[in-house]
Amino acid sequence: MGDKEQRYEEVKRRAHEIYEAKIRPRLAPGDEDRYVKIDVLSGDYEIGDNSATTGRKLRERRPDAVIHTMQRHRSYVAYLRTPGRRIREEKANL
Repeated sequence: MGDKEQRYEEVKRRAHEIYEAKIRPRLAPGDEDRYVKIDVLSGDYEIGDNSATTGRKLRERRPDAVIHTMQRHRSYVAYLRTPGRRIREEKANL
């Protein structure tokens, strides 16, 4: 596994830990189709109906966030960023 894949897997692992510990217990049955954007660096998150809007709200609070996006059975890193550098979008179906 290359360095890029290892980084992606680490971001995904952290996001799922935050989701299970902090977010999942707070979700209502009607939240199943909503987007959950998680900053794996801070643990901050945003939930919304529109992926772009939800990400923008989280990015406003956390400009240098490493964001992992989840929605039902899909999970992907929407923006893998380091300060001053943006790495292209990566997606993976679970």
